[in-house]
Amino acid sequence: MEQLLEFIGNHPLLVVAAIGTGAMLLFYEFRMAGQGRFAVSPDQAVRLINKGALVLDLRSPEDYAEGHLSGARNLQVSELQSQLGSLKKYRNKPVITYDQRDSGTTRAVSLLRGAEFEQVFSLRGGVTAWREEHLPLERGGKGKSK
Repeated sequence: MEQLLEFIGNHPLLVVAAIGTGAMLLFYEFRMAGQGRFAVSPDQAVRLINKGALVLDLRSPEDYAEGHLSGARNLQVSELQSQLGSLKKYRNKPVITYDQRDSGTTRAVSLLRGAEFEQVFSLRGGVTAWREEHLPLERGGKGKSK
């Protein structure tokens, strides 16, 4: 113990760097674990969709028209706050959000959970993972929310 205190006294910058690195690592790990709680695989998403889940496609209208999950509504994350009123009837039902690779859904999930939606999930891997599982996509549509 005495040697540890001597080391800390002789190398304060090294000790601060080690503590800072450890704190950043813990923050990253807890953040990733928290996001994983609200993510579902394509198979789990299919089960939720069959139970009447609302599906929100957060991609551009052009990407939506090229192929989207069956029954998905196209809605930009920036429009989500203003559309919460029209989505209220889904507060007690599962809601699945997705984009191309599941990179931008965290904000949407947080916003919906903050608005008291009980079961909000993101599609792990986005539409890319959906395609990799060879699951069907609907084509067409104007990309407007229904």
